[in-house]
Amino acid sequence: MKKIGMLVFIIMMMAIVTAVQAEVRAGGLPAITVDDRISDGKAPAMAPARAGGLPAITVDGRIHDCSCKTDPSCCAKPVVAEPEPAPVPEPAPVVVPPPPPPPPAPKPVIIEKGRQTLNVEFDFDKSTIKKGYYKDIDDLVKVMKDYPDLNIVIEGHTDSVGTAAYNKKLSQRRAEAIKKYMVESGIDANRLKAQGFGFDKPIASNKTKEGRQQNRRVEAAVDYSNREVNFPFPII
Repeated sequence: MKKIGMLVFIIMMMAIVTAVQAEVRAGGLPAITVDDRISDGKAPAMAPARAGGLPAITVDGRIHDCSCKTDPSCCAKPVVAEPEPAPVPEPAPVVVPPPPPPPPAPKPVIIEKGRQTLNVEFDFDKSTIKKGYYKDIDDLVKVMKDYPDLNIVIEGHTDSVGTAAYNKKLSQRRAEAIKKYMVESGIDANRLKAQGFGFDKPIASNKTKEGRQQNRRVEAAVDYSNREVNFPFPII
């Protein structure tokens, strides 16, 4: 009977020792429990304290156990820098077009044919050009430069005083004097022909002093085809 009692005592002691060893191996931590109230959105309740005075450990079901290795959606999203705004180009400078060049000076208008009277009068028995008449000759030179295919005949005239032969030579010298000045002004001599007519072509009466003065003159006869020119002198 004693043996049986001893055996029961030993078995009970072994059970107690096993229980103590299990408690030690557990580290004295409270048991882990799962609170079913989590699904209701309520705060978890504390489990009753276990041996050692520590509360039981509960797992909150609202916390998602997310692992980047098992669930790529749990991985941290890379931070993407926002692109810098494109630079606004500076407005192109306003280009102001240069003012148009001034129109060229109008050239003389062309007439079909005509005889141009130069306002060149001579003193009695003289063939020298007087200072007051150079402008008229210069105007004719300009016209001929503008129209290089224009040729003229310079005609010299006299009053009726003296013989016909003498006046013919005098009128020729007057025409040659005009031609010489125009050549020196840049006109080709081949474009000019000097011809004296003496007193054969008067434009006023030789009976008066004023008339004779008007007859002592030089004219320019212009001859060309299909062109018109406006000279600064009166046409007769």
